[in-house]
Amino acid sequence: MRPGLRVHADDATDEFDAVMSGQCTPGLHLVLLLEGALDVSYGDRRVLLTTDGRSACRDAAARSSATRSSAARPHVRMQSFLLNALQPDTFRRRLSKGGYARRLSLAMSDEWLAHLQAASRAALPARLDSMLSAHLAIRFWQPTPRATALAEQIVRPPSYQPMLQAIYLESRVLELLAEAFAPLEAEAAQPSDAALGSRDYRRMAELRAFLASDAAQDLSLDDIARHVGMSANAMQRQFRAAYGTTVFDFIREHHLQRARLALERDAVSVKQAAALAGYTSAANFATAYKRRFGVTPTLARRSDRR
Repeated sequence: MRPGLRVHADDATDEFDAVMSGQCTPGLHLVLLLEGALDVSYGDRRVLLTTDGRSACRDAAARSSATRSSAARPHVRMQSFLLNALQPDTFRRRLSKGGYARRLSLAMSDEWLAHLQAASRAALPARLDSMLSAHLAIRFWQPTPRATALAEQIVRPPSYQPMLQAIYLESRVLELLAEAFAPLEAEAAQPSDAALGSRDYRRMAELRAFLASDAAQDLSLDDIARHVGMSANAMQRQFRAAYGTTVFDFIREHHLQRARLALERDAVSVKQAAALAGYTSAANFATAYKRRFGVTPTLARRSDRR
């Protein structure tokens, strides 16, 4: 990795109850939980993440600050967040015997971000720029299927020789950061009255979890809308406001990303990958796969086995 960008992956079961302490370094931090639950604090900011429960930010400042309270939505399942530290601060992680967490953490220094901005010859998204001026500013983020697939590729990379693996990892890290920064740019572009209220946001988060569970694979749009107790038009409008995509586009992307991960990580056959993506025709799957990723599934499978 280039200087100023650090990657850390963790996959562990807690053996006892304890509180581990350390120091949070200055810079922008991205934490993405892949499985389990995570209870951490940065200074006075306590963050709870889980893949099957809730996420919240527990501190008085979060409730009184508009920037922070907008990110803290209790009862909404979130798996990732961005946090900025202007100065060193205390870091704590609470362990619970038998607890499990599999996560990916990225840390970016101010110098690395400045280099990225200079290389792109463009300003940072306004919301990101605002974050970088506040100590312990936090933004919760719900990873897209593509972001989750990228994180899996980072923590479980294919076996390349060292130089190629370094290129592979950095390309995935940069794409993951693009996925994380994109919602900040989208928020800035949206009119203020387009934001969802907390009740609607919770409903959309529950819908997203339902769609990602594959329970909706054979349901019509009206069936899915009935499941969440609203009209199809209202559901589509609110889902797009929350996640920037339609319900069916989300389902299709989720299935294609799952198939891509299975091809690259598990080397399943193209026919098996097609079934995972919900296609009965391997030819139709191959066409959709190439349109989305730029290579055929056969080539994607071979490239991982080199």
